[in-house]
Amino acid sequence: MTPIRLSYLIPLLGAFSTALSADETEQPPGTLDIQATVVSATRSEASIASIPGSVQVIDEQQVREQSGAGRRVSDILGQLVPGLAPSSGGMSNFGQTLRGRNMLVLIDGVSQNATRDNFRQLNSIAPASIERIEVVSGASSVYGAGASGGIINIITKRNQGQDFAYSTRLGLTSDNNFNRKGFAYEVFQSATGRNDALDWYVSADLTQRNDQFDGNGKRIPQDTSQGSNMDTETYDLQGRFGYELDADKKLSLSLQDYKDQQDTHYTKDPKNREQAVAVKGLKLGDQPYTHNQAINLNYSDKDFYHQSLQLESYWRRADALFFPDLARGKAGIADNNSVQDVYGLRAAIDTPLPAIGSATGNLVWGADYNHERSRQRGDQYTLNGLAYSKTGIIYEMGPDIETTTRALFGQMSWDIGDWTLRGGVRREWIESEVSDSVAYGQIVQTGVRATLPGDTLKYDATLYNLGAVYHLSANQDVFVNFSQGFSLPDIQRFLRDVNSTYDIQNLNAQAIKVDSYELGWRGNWDQWQTDLTAYENTSDVTQFYDANNRVLRLINQKERVRGVESSLTFHATDLWSFGGSHAWAKGETEQNGKWTDLPATRISPAKTTLAKDDYTLRLQGMRLANYDAAAKDNNGREINGYTLVDLLGSVQLPVGRLEGGVYNLANRTYKNLFAQANARAPYANAQGRTFSMSYSLDW
Repeated sequence: MTPIRLSYLIPLLGAFSTALSADETEQPPGTLDIQATVVSATRSEASIASIPGSVQVIDEQQVREQSGAGRRVSDILGQLVPGLAPSSGGMSNFGQTLRGRNMLVLIDGVSQNATRDNFRQLNSIAPASIERIEVVSGASSVYGAGASGGIINIITKRNQGQDFAYSTRLGLTSDNNFNRKGFAYEVFQSATGRNDALDWYVSADLTQRNDQFDGNGKRIPQDTSQGSNMDTETYDLQGRFGYELDADKKLSLSLQDYKDQQDTHYTKDPKNREQAVAVKGLKLGDQPYTHNQAINLNYSDKDFYHQSLQLESYWRRADALFFPDLARGKAGIADNNSVQDVYGLRAAIDTPLPAIGSATGNLVWGADYNHERSRQRGDQYTLNGLAYSKTGIIYEMGPDIETTTRALFGQMSWDIGDWTLRGGVRREWIESEVSDSVAYGQIVQTGVRATLPGDTLKYDATLYNLGAVYHLSANQDVFVNFSQGFSLPDIQRFLRDVNSTYDIQNLNAQAIKVDSYELGWRGNWDQWQTDLTAYENTSDVTQFYDANNRVLRLINQKERVRGVESSLTFHATDLWSFGGSHAWAKGETEQNGKWTDLPATRISPAKTTLAKDDYTLRLQGMRLANYDAAAKDNNGREINGYTLVDLLGSVQLPVGRLEGGVYNLANRTYKNLFAQANARAPYANAQGRTFSMSYSLDW
């Protein structure tokens, strides 16, 4: 059977994984104990079995297995999470929705989202820095604004009790022709230790990505809208320090400095209207980057008046620069530099409740405070061929905004016989101080500089969640859940396009409140793991990016997303397993009494995958279906589906571990979802076959 035929069959049958293990007595690959596995994305530690909702934990082995040099977190999650859209393949995770909605991305429980969404949250940490990733699908009231599609909580590596230990990883990725211009390099080094009450962990990951080539061996042109992977240098510096005050009390400090910087002489040929072709000769001094810095200081007390107390304080800066992409009317060409400074404090107390007969329960309650200052500026450029020169004119790409969020919450859980009941409420108050600004939209339309008056926008919401899990046996659960999510419109981005006469109070009523309903079943036996979930989420406000006209739409109208997610894994022996997953969703918005399908920047077609560790060979496939419903409704573009197959493997050496992979095994020439749904025609091809190899040593 040829690889191309195989690439069509694999996703239909499920991803097939074989494991050749040196130790047949170890736990079967892919096994996840839903009773014992504890997640923290719900604000308190809870087993998966006790949560009335869809929960997926991606462990360090799975992250490492998928992490060929140069790959990003968005690539890994796009492969492994059924309800998450595929990766854009670039700097941004724009269009990578979870169940048709935006997700809240956390790093060690701290939100990476902001009112101005730059869509770079998933690409703000190196995969080598990650211990595990928790994915809770569906709207959530637990964390407040931003979690309308679900929560992705990235847990970083830290000391695991070692007195002293090092970890080293060297990686290399090559294109199909082994052209040195297409190499990507990665170096990761960590050190950790413990001395009495003090523990520490520091790490550095350095990645250099160069050219990328499609299945025909042609260099792929840069994406000038969201940013490309090509010709980028990335570093991720992490530090974690813990100090035990006593057996119950601990202070912890986390530091991060992450930068992803592009430096290229290539761009997309503006003269070729038939094909997306890379041309050399770009001259641009300030090129796209992402620069994030964060400091978290936390205090925990496991015996705070017979309760558990968690205090979390944080500061972070998100600084993102975008390419001077398009000439916009009379404003000409400008880049966009978006900066958010965020600080906050969160407090949560876990209180055991008095038993009622055989029923036992607990209450997690507390308060959150968050302050964000967001600003956007754009330098105007003149363009001579492929040479960009600053004119000295600087635009406000939307007004400066200071947003303060205050919230109180309480989440209760009861175990009553075979039932686990969970319910909670969150009250949230949000105030956005919008500064006076020069209306960029009016400059675009008329060339005239005029003041857009600022004002104060106030939002508040009461969010509820209620769910139940019925434990059919020790191995299977059924659950039902209702939860509400809440998010602000992207005020700064929306106000970029308006003129000076616009009344910003029109945005006051347009916060997006999402009601999420979920019904599911999950099972976990020695050889089988499976789950099936049906869901619907609804809202009365629609916000989406219109890829046809390239403008942000914010409309008071009903919206609904319905879907089904399923996965199945069979461990035939300790040596090999196979399985797959499927996700289907349909998203619609009501226009003039008619339900119209949402574009592929919001609603993604389908997928499949699975695997595990030591002396492992894994063959995985992903099939993205065709999608033309939105195009038929003149509300988006037609998407041509594609099938990809990867072959991954690892082997334990006498010293260290060797891992490798062949991505896009059939060397398929295709255009990914992001290019088809959002890019300007002609659309660029995605990456062809690549080979990855890495050597890791823990010492």
